Amino acid sequence: MATELLAQAPWRRFTVLGDAFAEGPGEPCEGYEDVPWAHGVAAALRSVHPDLAYLNLAQRDPIAAEVRARQLGKALTFQPDLAAVAAGGSDVLRDSFDADATEAELARIIAPLRDAGVEVVVLAPFGRGSAGQIPKDVLRRRLRLLSERTYDLALRNGAIHVDLGAHPASAEPGIFGADGRHVNARGHAIAAAATIRRLGVHLGVYGPPSLR
Repeated sequence: MATELLAQAPWRRFTVLGDAFAEGPGEPCEGYEDVPWAHGVAAALRSVHPDLAYLNLAQRDPIAAEVRARQLGKALTFQPDLAAVAAGGSDVLRDSFDADATEAELARIIAPLRDAGVEVVVLAPFGRGSAGQIPKDVLRRRLRLLSERTYDLALRNGAIHVDLGAHPASAEPGIFGADGRHVNARGHAIAAAATIRRLGVHLGVYGPPSLR
């Protein structure tokens, strides 16, 4: 199904910027291949274009400002035609969360990529989990706010938005590892399927809902 959704995909150079969620992999989960979601998307793209060049620049838990400082230049040097940005989650997990500052940093990542002619996919994280001393209701409000801000950014910059917080599985604890913070192999599989489906919709191909 992924190959059918992406059959008309023009992209030959794919890069990923972001935090631990973009880096992967998560904890193993029975019945799911232990593959980061970004690798799954790259594999699906390679099923259409075997010569696809893929560069994952994501690192463990940087905030959005650090993603911009450490990864954006390398991404632009790579000269991609497709980029996925999954950042802001680490900002949400800090003791204090400045949504305006996070949005501004994400804009400083997305806009230069779009100005360079890159198709950009912006991922909003799953809408639950745990984060140490941050109350769960506060965390969920922050995650919803991040999803709203990333949607607005995508709309303003002509990017593609993948709202994982809206996925039915987002409400299930079974997509997270033992720490309750990072998604497991099942969560990565769901994120890959949702991203591939959204790319298919962008290309005008409408397949069945993402498998859980």
